[in-house]
Amino acid sequence: MSFFLRIRDSLVHAVRFVTRRASTRLHLRGKNSSPIANRLLSDALRLAEIPSPTNNEEQRAAFILERLSSLGLTPLVDEEGNVSAKIACGADDADSPILVFANLSSPRWHPLESLSRLDPTHAYGAGLADALSTAMLLSIAESSVMKLMKCGRDIHLLFAAQAIDSPGSTVLRRLSEDARDHPVAAIGLRGLPLGGVSSQPLGTYRIEVRIRTDSDIQEAALKPGSAVDAVVELARTLSGITWDAENMTTCRIRRIEAGSGFGKNPTEGILDIELESSSGPVLELAMKAAVATAESKAREAKALATVDIVGFVPVGDPSVNAGLLKLVTQAMRDQRIKVQQEPGADPASFLSSMGIPAVSLGVAKGREGLRQDEIDIASIEQGSLLLVSIIEALAEGTA
Repeated sequence: MSFFLRIRDSLVHAVRFVTRRASTRLHLRGKNSSPIANRLLSDALRLAEIPSPTNNEEQRAAFILERLSSLGLTPLVDEEGNVSAKIACGADDADSPILVFANLSSPRWHPLESLSRLDPTHAYGAGLADALSTAMLLSIAESSVMKLMKCGRDIHLLFAAQAIDSPGSTVLRRLSEDARDHPVAAIGLRGLPLGGVSSQPLGTYRIEVRIRTDSDIQEAALKPGSAVDAVVELARTLSGITWDAENMTTCRIRRIEAGSGFGKNPTEGILDIELESSSGPVLELAMKAAVATAESKAREAKALATVDIVGFVPVGDPSVNAGLLKLVTQAMRDQRIKVQQEPGADPASFLSSMGIPAVSLGVAKGREGLRQDEIDIASIEQGSLLLVSIIEALAEGTA
């Protein structure tokens, strides 16, 4: 048997093993649990345990392709690894579809912590919230195919292999420029929180700074400086900058990581920062200033800095989203879901900045933790019913 066949068989065995584990655990929850919540949670548990991020998310994509094919759909995979499927619901093929999208990847996957566990009310696991949005997208496919939802307009499902805010992701722009796939509106899915929506989406840059104090820039006779000191000093400097006179821009420190244990001077460190602004031009200037500051402070510390832009979301257009936001918030009230205005960036802003109404929605209640997520199982059904009602309203043209 060839090497590639052995790999394929191993992957198939792994997926079947994960499927049996998830199904067994859900069966043990009892007959009183919601069928909708069970189906969604089963898919989320299976996805969460598949390693990520990987090259084009091939293992998770394989799971999605199998599920979509079992529903009689014909999914497609593009050169970036994105999986898409179109569900014909409309009477007029000329009508623009409704786009519903989610990320396949999870940067918080862990080989042990992602082996999820359940109790009667909650599910726990690293990256489980990320997998839940993808599972919700599969649920929409199933509901549409089985005619469990009323939809008079085609639905375009997109499972993005790369994070939407990744500089290398072009899928949303390509969809917006394609005459056949240009959506009438779009809903982005994320795991948490149910009821969260951004009415004034900000733009954001995520910047990763890697510091090395043992590089050739150090004088040979000197002991390498501490990367912890260099990273902390940079974080303090960036936090103290006033980025614009109107205070439209903020800088948040998202992660500091450095150290090599006792008895050794740490020589490598990582600083993740996030710039947010309500002004696109100001955001661009702030990004350039932050990069220049990082490089300058590294030179002062006789260290080497590698600065990378790892995420970008443009400033959204609230006027484009006004009708869709009204529909979404009314649907939440109808479902007795508390509306939570979330200041911050929304990846759906890529579309609203191009004139397409688009918002992102959380699909469950819970908490994203450092080691594992906690999901309120009962809220999953609420999220499903909310999403179905929004899609049905969009199909009726009530946005």
